[in-house]
Amino acid sequence: MFFFKHYFSFIFLVFILTFFSCKKLKNEDNDYAKEIEVIRFEKLFFEYDFDSISSLKKKFPFLFPKQFSINDWRGIYNDTLRRDIFNRSDQVFKNFNPYKIEISKNIKEIQYEFGGFYIPKIITINNGIDYNYNIVKSDSLLLVSTDCYLGNNIHYETIPDYISMKMNVDYFVKDITESLIVDFIKYPKDRRFISKIIYYGKLIYSMNKITDFDLKQIIGISQGNLNWLTENEDEIWEYFVKNNLIFSTDISLDKRFIHDSPYSKFGLSIDFESSPMVGKWIGYNIVKSYQKKHNVELKNLVAMNEYDLYLKSNYVPRK
Repeated sequence: MFFFKHYFSFIFLVFILTFFSCKKLKNEDNDYAKEIEVIRFEKLFFEYDFDSISSLKKKFPFLFPKQFSINDWRGIYNDTLRRDIFNRSDQVFKNFNPYKIEISKNIKEIQYEFGGFYIPKIITINNGIDYNYNIVKSDSLLLVSTDCYLGNNIHYETIPDYISMKMNVDYFVKDITESLIVDFIKYPKDRRFISKIIYYGKLIYSMNKITDFDLKQIIGISQGNLNWLTENEDEIWEYFVKNNLIFSTDISLDKRFIHDSPYSKFGLSIDFESSPMVGKWIGYNIVKSYQKKHNVELKNLVAMNEYDLYLKSNYVPRK
């Protein structure tokens, strides 16, 4: 009897502690969600009575370019394809609060690492699945196209796989967070290849430190690509060195080794097996090598001259 009495007392205590712990976490999440403003414009547009669109135009004039007439907007409003896209995006983002919480937490981490900054108002829209403009940022606004994050979707069938793989909700908060972090990392005036890849290395390192996204998601590649990069880091660097690419100012290197694509372009038989954006991977590992030796604050790291960072990194690729 004594055992059971104390056993149930213990269970009750655990329950109480768990309850208040969960309640505290829930309250903290609600506080996070309140810290950013999100306006679901696509919902306002498609769920409004069209006769009320004029009031939307007055409230959001920057979302209604003057070259489009009221008939143009009526055409979008009544278009069955655009309505189907909206319905799909509305379903995917039906419960938006978890995204607000995650965005707010990442903003807190950015503020911790880099200091205070003006948090833009986030406005979600549907842009007709123009993935080149999934996020448009100004000083005070961040426009995010929810129809560019629908996942496995019939409307993405004509989009290349290496692009459509990133058009899902797993990349939604990641892309928003990255658009905020890039403001703290200046693109180098130095046109040398090494400076450009270290710039991207700083960005990847910052994202990896500040957020919970895994490395392949931060870079925007598949697990197979990441495995290939890990296994071939030494060979990639050797290729850059032997072909005098490190200090080259040839802008074609950007397209071959930095920009997103199905694969990197070495001009070798391995090209179709390779990962895209191998330059970013090398840049990230150079930054990581520097940090391993010097361990400076993140805000000081991203402010460093890229060439100096490279020289002091003593980078040696993994074999």
